[in-house]
This record gives sequence, C-alpha cells and structure tokens, in this order.
Amino acid sequence: MTRLKPLALLKLCWMLSILTALSGSLALSAEEVPAPKNVDELKAIQTQVQKVAAKALPCTVGVQIGAGRGSGVIVSEDGIVMTAGHVVGRPGRDVTFYFADGTTAKGKTLGVYKTADAGLMKITEGGKWPFVEKGRSVDLKLGAWCVAVGHPLGYQKQRPPVVRVGRILRCDETVIQTDCPLVGGDSGGPLFDLEGRLIGINSRIGGSTTANFHVPVDIFHDRWDRLLKGDSWDAVLPGRDSLAMKTVFRQVVAAAAKCAVRVKCDGKDAALGTIVGPDGWVLTKASELKGKIVCRLRDDRELEARLIGVHKQFDLAMLKIDVHDLPVIEWSSAKLDVGQWVAVAGPGDDPLAIGSISVPRRNIRATSGQLGVLLREADGGASIESVLPKSPAEKVGLKADDLITHVNGKPTANMQEVIAAVRAHGIGDEVELTLKRGDKEMKITATLGRIATPSTHKRDLQNRMGVGLSERRDDFPMVLQHDSVVRPADCGGPLVDLSGKVVGVNIARGGRTETYTVAADAVLPLMYDLMSGRLTPPEIVKQREEARKKAEEEKRKAEEEAKKKAEEKARKKAEEEKRKAEEEAKKKAEEEARKKAEEEKRKAEEETKRKAEEEARQKAEEEKRKAEEAARLKAEEEKHKAEEERKKQEAEKQQQEQPKE
Repeated sequence: MTRLKPLALLKLCWMLSILTALSGSLALSAEEVPAPKNVDELKAIQTQVQKVAAKALPCTVGVQIGAGRGSGVIVSEDGIVMTAGHVVGRPGRDVTFYFADGTTAKGKTLGVYKTADAGLMKITEGGKWPFVEKGRSVDLKLGAWCVAVGHPLGYQKQRPPVVRVGRILRCDETVIQTDCPLVGGDSGGPLFDLEGRLIGINSRIGGSTTANFHVPVDIFHDRWDRLLKGDSWDAVLPGRDSLAMKTVFRQVVAAAAKCAVRVKCDGKDAALGTIVGPDGWVLTKASELKGKIVCRLRDDRELEARLIGVHKQFDLAMLKIDVHDLPVIEWSSAKLDVGQWVAVAGPGDDPLAIGSISVPRRNIRATSGQLGVLLREADGGASIESVLPKSPAEKVGLKADDLITHVNGKPTANMQEVIAAVRAHGIGDEVELTLKRGDKEMKITATLGRIATPSTHKRDLQNRMGVGLSERRDDFPMVLQHDSVVRPADCGGPLVDLSGKVVGVNIARGGRTETYTVAADAVLPLMYDLMSGRLTPPEIVKQREEARKKAEEEKRKAEEEAKKKAEEKARKKAEEEKRKAEEEAKKKAEEEARKKAEEEKRKAEEETKRKAEEEARQKAEEEKRKAEEAARLKAEEEKHKAEEERKKQEAEKQQQEQPKE
C-alpha cells in the first residue's frame, strides 16, 4: 500500500471515526451471530480459521509500487489481484508482487474506483496463479467471524502474510467494520468468512483497534468490468460544489474572474490576487509572499511583481505589475446577512468554491503564545512544576522549581498573573522572565510557541481535514466568515454575492468549517496607503535599499571593470600600435639601411670599378707612355745609332776621300 504519513493517517482515522459516529451502525441484516458458548465451539472456529489461513496465504501478496507498499489477493488463475483503491493510485503503474515463499512477479495496476477505495491489478508474467473464491457481502451478519490477512507495515522477508481473526461489527453497502486489527501496509489485503470466501478488502483504520474498515466485495462485483478495463473514477455526488452548481454560479463570478490572478512565489502557487487598479495594482494575502513574486493573468501572461505595501492586521499586500488596461473591479457596499450565497472567483470560468455567510462580522483574536510549563502557586510569584519536552521553556533552560516573579519587568504576584501576562503575547513574541533559582536571581528571554496537547491536536487535526489551513489565520480586526471550502493557496482572491459584485477579499482558511474574508468596506479605505508605499515593510525597504546599494556597487564595480577593461584595451592597443610602429620603424630603418648598404655597395662597387678603370686607364696610359717613351727612346736610340752610323759612314767616306800620301 501507499504508506501514509502520520498526519495523513491520523486525518483519515478521524474522518472515519466521525463518519462512523454520524452514520451509526447501519447493518443490512438485523440478525446477529451469537458468541461461542463453550470450548468446543471455539475449537470449531479455530479449525475453520486454520483452513482459511492455509488457503489464503499462497494467494495473498505483498504489493510495492515505487516506494509505496500494501497488500493484495489473487482472485483468478490468470493473475487478477484485488486491492484497495489508494494502493492502486492510478492505472498503468508498475507493480512488484511478493509471495509468501519469497518469490516475486511483475504486474500493472488496472482500474480504481476512488470513492469506494476499490482497485484491481494484474500479474503480467505468464503462468497459472493460486487464487481465492470471491464471495458476497450482501448477506453478512453482525457478529460473524472473519479472517483478515495482509502485510502489516509492508512485506518483510521470511515473514508470511499475517493472519488476524475478528468479528463483523458493522456492515452496509459501502463499508464493513471489523475488530480484526489492521495497520499501514495491510491496505488491499483480503477479508474472508469462515468458509474461505473473499468478502472484503482491507481499506483503512480509525483511532480504536475495533475501527478497521474493509471494502465490501459486492462493490467489486458491481463494477468489475470498469475496474478490469482500467477506468479510474469517482462517484458523482450532488454536492454544493458540484459541476451543476458551479455552472449556475458561472455567470455570477464572470466579472470578478477577470480580476483574479494567480500569485506565484519562486515558481509555486502561493495565493490568488485581486486586481484593484487597471495599471497593475493587485491585492493579495501578505503572509504567503516569499521569494520572487510573479502574477499569472487570466490570459496566461506571467509578470514579475513588486511588493509595494503590507497591512499586517488584515494580512493584505499590494503588488504592482508593469501592465496597463486591466479590468476594473466592481465593489459591493451591500450588507451581508447570515445565509446569503457567496462564491469564490478564480482566474477560470467556474467558481473555485460556493458557500454562504456563516456568522455576523466578527474579529478573530490572536492565538496566544505558550511557554510550555506547568505552574503552581508559590510565595512571591508562580513556581514551575515541570517543563514540557521540546517546549520554548526547555529551549531557553527553564527548570522545575524556578520561581517566576516578573514578566517583561512587571511583577507577577501569583500564578494567574503569570499566565495572563504570557497569554497577552502571541506566537513568536519574546517575553523576558525574571526568576529566582535557589538564591540566584536571573533574567531569561523566551520566544513563545504553540504547544501541542491531546485536545489541541484533536482540534487541529479535525480543522486540517480536507484542504488544510492557512499559516496565518488569526488576529484579524474584523472579517466575514463563510463556509466555502477555499484552499489556503486560493486565498487573496475576490468573494462575490449573487449580484456578481465583490464583497471582499478572502484572507485565510481558518478551519474545517470556515474561511475568512476582509469585507469591501474594510479594504477600500486601505487602498491609498497600500499603494502609496508608506506601508512597505521595513525589511522590504531594507532589502530594496540593500539591493539599490548592491546595484550601485555592482554598477560602480562594473564601471570600474569597464574602465579597467577600456584602459587595458587602450594600453594593449597603444602597445600594439607602438609595437607595430616600432616594427614599421624597424622595418623602415632596415629597409633604409638595406638601401643605404646597397647604395654604398653600389657606390663602392662603382668607386672600385672607377678606381679599377682609372687605375687600368692610368696603367694603360703609363704603359702607353712607357711604350711611347720606350719607342721614342728606341727611336732616338735608333736615330742616334743611325746618326752615329751616318757620321761613321761620313767619316769613313771622308777618310776614303782623303788623298793618299
């Protein structure tokens, strides 16, 4: 079965106990099976029980669906399993079945008739399975002996299904009550008569060990085809909030529905809101606002909202969204009397709830805070007799025999004055206690809380049944109280009368029987202050100032970072330009040097060439001169020789011409 949380289980128990008390013992048969008169009759019952157990154990299975555990019983060879509807949950879920011998099988959930808590599953693995015979529940007699089987607290290895024996205490078309003691995990297990026929399915429990409730097997018989087909349904009940009733009220809420929005905080539904101004003014429940606030309009637009003002006494908050041309709400100034119809408008076409005014206007007093001590009279004040565990008193170290002499500096002469002084403060308030501990006087500050007692636990449990309670649901100066069943997350929206005009804003789900509304004539005078910003909570102002400073600091840092980046960019750009300039200058210098070197080389080569040519010319000229000189000298030599020769010849000639003696 699905293992219920303790609170949910207790809620269910109380609900069933109340239903039992209201309905009485409605038996279908006036006959009653008498108790056994002797040991032989006890032995006969014992023999039958043992036969039933032997037959039932192989067919009773443990059921696990996700983390949820329960029980079931196989009723056909092909593996159809009967169980409780809340174990099934919904069709098409994967199931693991656990048998008494420890083997397992896989399966799927089939149909579920939620109203009666009846459901079917099926083993999807092939094979022939052990099964029990389905009986009838219509002819059951009060006092008849029966056998309940299941897996208390879920299937446990090496523990077979657990057998319990009892008698039928009550039986009607919708429920069988027995004193076979059940607990979580037994849900879905079988209930047998002493012939071994299946007569019911374990469903739920009440507070007493005799309050064990089973789904009559005839409910399965009458709806077998739908369950086998995999349908999931509730019985259509002619209730106040039925579709037929909501259809009648649809025209009543039509105008107000246009002015209703869904308020979300950090993505989750927190409340409804009422549009009170066409330029984006939305009124809602203040205490539910945490984190990022978003308003979802009727046309599915989601807009972030700013918290402008809070009226703590009425728990009202004014939000502002950036939008224009919203619908204008029509307020009613009519006086509402007890018994008048009212309807809760939401963003949809149908009313969220329908009800009537329950009592004349009244204030809702604050719940007093508690210390968590038991007091006794003592000389000079009140002495602590005992300190409740986990109470505010224990947390701050108050002890038995401490003598309380003052509360918040005011003397308290006796126990009643201490109680009155503490009760004047609410939950979450701090009180300073002056006390004597032996010979020492000391001061201790305690934060008051809520102390759970059996009576307050019972009251709170009953009040929380159904849709739950608003966290802030008291300390209102004046409210309208009506009996519409409004979820805490649907508070903050408009309430209308039969004229369709808005008579107030729902502000809290106060209990199982009551929802509180701030009347229109109380809301309207608060509008200006709520819109002006004068009622902005100090913590919001502080947050916004911190956010502003943070934004400015982030802007300054961003600007500094931008400046730093710009400077760094400029520096890098300058360095790059310098590098490029230097590279360009270097390149230019190198080019100029290269050209200069080439020019100098060219000039040197030209000079060398010129010098070589000059030297060659000079050499050629010198050689020419020398050649010419040599030639001249040679010519002169030859001329001289020729002259000498001539002279010689002439001399010889003359000599020859001289006469001989």
